Amino acid sequence: MLRCIAKNSQVPPIVGFARKVVEVVSEFEAGAGGEAWKILSDIGKRFVDRGLVVGSGGNLSMLLPDKKSFLVTGTGTQLDRLSEESFAVVGLDGTYSTEGTQPSSEYRVHLATYQGRNDVTTCIHLHPQASVLLAALGIETKFVTVDHVYYLRKIVRIPWIRPGTQEIADAVAREIAGVNVLVLENHGCVVVAGNPELAFSRALNLEEASELSLRSRMVGIEPLEVPRAYREYLEGKG
Repeated sequence: MLRCIAKNSQVPPIVGFARKVVEVVSEFEAGAGGEAWKILSDIGKRFVDRGLVVGSGGNLSMLLPDKKSFLVTGTGTQLDRLSEESFAVVGLDGTYSTEGTQPSSEYRVHLATYQGRNDVTTCIHLHPQASVLLAALGIETKFVTVDHVYYLRKIVRIPWIRPGTQEIADAVAREIAGVNVLVLENHGCVVVAGNPELAFSRALNLEEASELSLRSRMVGIEPLEVPRAYREYLEGKG
């Protein structure tokens, strides 16, 4: 069972997607957070099955219904083999139990996100290949499809900072206020959303946009991006 904290230690116009979001959010709220680990476990397995990451290439978290703590994958866990014991609970004051599963070394990134964004309930940090390589090559991510624009809107890159440090959490905190997608150079990405399915879709679209950008560079042709007018239309809708 999950351990308690120790003090000393915009839905797109796609009916199927909208229904899935409602189902996931309802399940999470009805279970008072008890189902959160199952939701994250499912998402972790889907990431690995789709080839976005290898087993331990990232960490996942969800804000718990008390709005005072979040569930995060433990250190060294495999994203395609997550069980209830794979998670730790961290308070928004940064405290967690020193017994049992310890939170990922990147828990500070998740903490900084929830502290700075009261509209976010899910934070995903992955080590995907295409987006990391694109940043390492200094190539801009192109938004080739309307989905890329809808889900991503804007991508901010953060220069190299050693993983697992307060410094990287501070950098994320500074940038995450205005965007939902960050790329950490030579490291990975941070994607946030108001529900887990939307966060999952943003991560998928980040990697797809990155892969298409790489392919276009390989053939020496710059792709035609979605017109700016569509971005402005979405921004006007909020």
